[in-house]
Amino acid sequence: MKKLIIILVVISVCTSCKDKETVREELQILIQNRTDSSIHITLYPKAEYQSGKLYLQSDIGSGYNHSEYSLWSNNEGYYNWDEVLFVSGDLSIEPHILAAKVFDSIHISSSNKDSVIIKFTHENVTGYSENLFSENSMWEFRMYESTEPDMFNRNPVKSYCYAFLILKDKMIIE
Repeated sequence: MKKLIIILVVISVCTSCKDKETVREELQILIQNRTDSSIHITLYPKAEYQSGKLYLQSDIGSGYNHSEYSLWSNNEGYYNWDEVLFVSGDLSIEPHILAAKVFDSIHISSSNKDSVIIKFTHENVTGYSENLFSENSMWEFRMYESTEPDMFNRNPVKSYCYAFLILKDKMIIE
């Protein structure tokens, strides 16, 4: 009987000491392909974010991603992780400022990688009607709530997602 009481006391102490669940908040910038065909993206991160052909994809934890990849068209509006350019814990930063902080330029080519269709740099853009590095750029905003499991519990995450859309009607073909 004593063992049962001790076990119950230990369980109640452990459960009563648990902190209230805190929600981790993050800001994500994404690039979404809303054309009717796949595209190839080449990211040129700043030196402090680059590690070979990989780049640091977050300032709130470790995580590297490839700086070159293909992106299928996304017409449903749901994103996949390949679209995420960077994740930040700074919720007050504007998406174009975060993009400029992390990347020197971003190039988009056709899926066969033959020629660059769009070039985004800090100073200008080629092949598109707006520059994702500009304060006048249009970003689509969505908020997602999810959970990330660890060994003992599920941790809630609130993501403020800004997506720069690649649209066929904004492409400038010369």
